[in-house]
Amino acid sequence: MKNSTFTTTFYTKGIIESWSIGGISSFCRFFEVLVSAVVIYQISESALLVAINSGLRVAPLFILGWLLGRIADSLDKRYLLTLSAIVFISSSLIGFSLMFLGLIQVWHLLVISLISGLGWAIEFPSRRSFIGEVLPKENIYLGIGMDLSLSNLGRFLGPVIAGLMIDYLLNFAFLLSAALYIFSLIMSLLLFNLKGDFVKTKKDDTKPSGNIFLFLFKNNMYRTVLLVTIICNIWGFPTTSMVPVIAETILNINATLLGILVGAEGAGCLIGSIAVAGIRNKKYQSFLFISGAFLFLGCIFLFSISEIYLISLLLLFFGGLGISGFSTMQSVITIDRTQPELRGSAMGYLSTTIGTQPLGALNVGITCSILAPHIGIRVSALEGIFCMILILCISAYFNSKINKNREYTN
Repeated sequence: MKNSTFTTTFYTKGIIESWSIGGISSFCRFFEVLVSAVVIYQISESALLVAINSGLRVAPLFILGWLLGRIADSLDKRYLLTLSAIVFISSSLIGFSLMFLGLIQVWHLLVISLISGLGWAIEFPSRRSFIGEVLPKENIYLGIGMDLSLSNLGRFLGPVIAGLMIDYLLNFAFLLSAALYIFSLIMSLLLFNLKGDFVKTKKDDTKPSGNIFLFLFKNNMYRTVLLVTIICNIWGFPTTSMVPVIAETILNINATLLGILVGAEGAGCLIGSIAVAGIRNKKYQSFLFISGAFLFLGCIFLFSISEIYLISLLLLFFGGLGISGFSTMQSVITIDRTQPELRGSAMGYLSTTIGTQPLGALNVGITCSILAPHIGIRVSALEGIFCMILILCISAYFNSKINKNREYTN
């Protein structure tokens, strides 16, 4: 046990701080999303605005993700992590001030979500690729898996605590997230105690001289990861922003039960990510990634049909299990199958595909406004399942061509 993979990973310098930053970022993101969604719907009663608010949290990833990933390959990632913490603190303090003074408006919350999304766009490609730098190659699987487990713990606790805060201490909700982000800032500053060269200054002959994106995109599995990520972020994840609307219009539950309902998805993510952390078999990784996406979309479809709280709770939990396989292997496949000097770029392009979520938010928001929230979710999930089948057929075709070429070469 003394020399186990977990022990060596856990005691690697910089890992605890990196994991802490990720867990706090995840907790606060899902905490603030639910708080903002409830307040926006109470003020406007608009499903479209609720969806747009969720989309704005990831919009900067779409606009800047690829660029920040390239920057992460050439700068010390610790500076970027510190910068992201400062951005997070600023957005949360603005939110607290407006809520406490009773001045909060819908457009305030939309701007706060956009600023917070900028912080995540800086943090996401930097921290994940930083973990890949400090860990030896054989420990990357477990390191990324444990990082996602902590992030999923935040995904579970964030909505649960948000539900309680909405019921009892709504005006102080953003103050809690600001305090946690300050702790995250301290963790990022502690990373500067690490000794070593964290800047790629030397020219690497293996690094492509042409278009880096095209070089990475030629890898069939990486290409599949990007395309499936786009599908889930356009037709899958935006539907979860409608859960507060469903809770009020269909399930008729209070904010505390709403927090537990949204947290059920995070609980599924947490349990699933612990179960799959450290899996090194590449076939299993690919299977968990694809099947996880299918399970998530299927559960979202069934959730749109349910009118019973307990069934809805279980469906979101199993949907969370699907997300755990999808999101864990999404990062593991990207980091593990990319050469070290291109990991920041690879994560940057991945974050750009995650940033397509605002397009899905518009799609879901408009559909839910025209039809009904539960019908809009149903339509979106079916569209996502259809696109998944199409992408898998295309991926299988390219895989068969690659295998034939290998046989011909041999």
